[in-house]
Amino acid sequence: MSQALASARKRRAPPEPVPISTKPLQQPPQGVNSPGLTLPQVIALVDKRLTALEIHAKDQLEKESDSPVQIQNAPVPSNIAEVLDEYSNRFDIIAEELASMKNMLLKLQSFTMEVNQTLMQDRIRILSDNPSPLERALAET
Repeated sequence: MSQALASARKRRAPPEPVPISTKPLQQPPQGVNSPGLTLPQVIALVDKRLTALEIHAKDQLEKESDSPVQIQNAPVPSNIAEVLDEYSNRFDIIAEELASMKNMLLKLQSFTMEVNQTLMQDRIRILSDNPSPLERALAET
């Protein structure tokens, strides 16, 4: 039974991610009975990966700060007014649709509340019309 559980855990375990650094990480040899990494091994592995990631990010920032910043000016299309008008029209249509959906949901909520109120009033009326058997017995005596 324990072998079946161990094999099921192995199948569900996520694959081990590839390390970021170019140097292979040295992991202690695992015995036949050890299913995975111990907690100190996991912490050390995460620490190594974080350190490598921080070094890589620092190098990238240094490279970007050393190189001159190049701003590319995209050409403005000649029909910019038409494009802006089209976006404005689409925005207005979306705003109208959202407003109509809001109104529809409010009407649905009102209808639901009215139905619940009617059902509750009917229940109160039915329960008040039919006395319980105990009340009938007390009324007869």
